[in-house]
Amino acid sequence: MVTPREMTPDDAPALQRIYSGASVRDTTGRALTLGEAQDKIRTALARAAKKPCQQ
Repeated sequence: MVTPREMTPDDAPALQRIYSGASVRDTTGRALTLGEAQDKIRTALARAAKKPCQQ
């Protein structure tokens, strides 16, 4: 079983791998830069802090 954990800015390279190649062909058409991946993670963490998920 896999237990998800909260993302951290150190996960940006993994996020770049996810948002590259065929996975972005029909959306943005380009892969994320490292800075964009870090920004996405920071934004997600800030939103989660404002509105925590209910379990």
